[in-house]
Amino acid sequence: MLHGIKSYAKGLRNLPFRFHFYGRRGKMDKQTKAALHPCVAHRGFSGKAPENTLAAFKLALSHPHVKWMELDVHLSKDGVPVVIHDGTLERTTNGRGRVADYSAEQLASLDAGSWMDASFSSEGVPTLEQVLDLAAGRCKLNIELKSDDADFERLASRAVEVIRSRKMEAEHTITSFEPAILRAVRKAAPELRIGLIIDDNPDDLVERLISLDCSYLSIGFYHLNEKLLEQTAKASIEVMAWTVNSVSDLGRLAARPEAFQLCTNYPDRWLAVVEGED
Repeated sequence: MLHGIKSYAKGLRNLPFRFHFYGRRGKMDKQTKAALHPCVAHRGFSGKAPENTLAAFKLALSHPHVKWMELDVHLSKDGVPVVIHDGTLERTTNGRGRVADYSAEQLASLDAGSWMDASFSSEGVPTLEQVLDLAAGRCKLNIELKSDDADFERLASRAVEVIRSRKMEAEHTITSFEPAILRAVRKAAPELRIGLIIDDNPDDLVERLISLDCSYLSIGFYHLNEKLLEQTAKASIEVMAWTVNSVSDLGRLAARPEAFQLCTNYPDRWLAVVEGED
């Protein structure tokens, strides 16, 4: 909670930019809004299905307007990239302890859905391979590598191996809060696109991205402002704003004329905003 309050407080400094800009923009039609602000399903359609499960990803993919999905990856005990947000199991499964202490097979057998609804009790912890196969030819993935894993190079190399095994290097993006993980990915796969995740907007942010060879920025939406979007566009850095769930926030951001992705737990709300009155 405290982290969220701090994030909101930091974002307040950007509000004058945002609302001043809205006052002088022109209206856009729905096709322009959709093209400028592609929908990213956060951990799948996590507003209606348990996050980071195959059910959530399948539900997101049932909506043609979902162009991207975001997901989180840890390594299992046997070195398999698995899709789960936390480094521990208690919040989203019936397991106990660390993800890294279980094999991929054991993680798959856990109940990763009942915490949301009993109808999802058969959902286990999926592997990155399963989600890649599910998304193949349908949408792109923003694959966040989590810093809970101590061996960053092993995490990076195993994720890269799985993506390369399916010849999907050009389709997906690897992101992380941890610069050391991004450096490890860049070392293992110079051809892969990488992006920094940050819940801040320091003055030297674009310089940091360039120094890491990032072409992608994943940023808390409170921190978006006109200056940052101008700088990232000039540096050819694509931006994703996270996590935008309220209709009012989605509406304000979808009205901006700059290009950036909107990451949300509710792709249906994104669609309602984009297809609403011009």
